[in-house]
Amino acid sequence: MTRGLLAETGLYQEEARQTWQQRVGAPLIKLTFVGAPTLQPVLDVVGKQAGARFNLVSGTLSEIKGTPFGQLVAGVIESQAPLESLPELFARQGVRCEVL
Repeated sequence: MTRGLLAETGLYQEEARQTWQQRVGAPLIKLTFVGAPTLQPVLDVVGKQAGARFNLVSGTLSEIKGTPFGQLVAGVIESQAPLESLPELFARQGVRCEVL
């Protein structure tokens, strides 16, 4: 259900992704939050671990039956850690990360 709601943001559309990637000039990641991680400073924590800076592109936060959920798309402006390692670092924080 959550994935269906988040899909309505339009961020899954290839054309929108490419446009934003060109504007930001950096690789994009999509973060999906459900529950407690939604209220935590996850970007800050992972940013410090990876030596990374993120540029927020878009996002939405909401609540279903008392459970917060959301999705953020961010540009990876710089990272000392390889881009491919970011999903694992976010997973440790309880957040699903997809490199777009």
